[in-house]
Amino acid sequence: MDKSEGKDWFARTLNNFTEETAKVYKISRLKLEIGTANKSRNEKLSLISRRLVELIKEGKIDPAPFEPEYSAILSLEAKTAALEQEIYELKSTLKIGLGRRMDSNPPENLPAERPEDTADKTENAQK
Repeated sequence: MDKSEGKDWFARTLNNFTEETAKVYKISRLKLEIGTANKSRNEKLSLISRRLVELIKEGKIDPAPFEPEYSAILSLEAKTAALEQEIYELKSTLKIGLGRRMDSNPPENLPAERPEDTADKTENAQK
């Protein structure tokens, strides 16, 4: 192989490498665009789903076509509320500085006072 053949081979190899690198870059860019589009689509689907659940709860849409998923959503919401209640009750027994914030408020779906607190006040008032 003389010098000119070596130079030609090197030039072809470099050109092929450059073309392949450009293709890989374009594939990566397209995959990124697909990921961005899918993320946006999933966010929109989530908004639609939340609105659909609201309409079913308001009685504007029949839940039958959305079973068993709708029942599962209600079950998960109830479980979440129960867990939030348990967290609130545990936090309310903590001493300040051991995980309880001074401004900690009960979750929105909980009463301002726990039934045990009301019972304690009633017992103390009777004594």
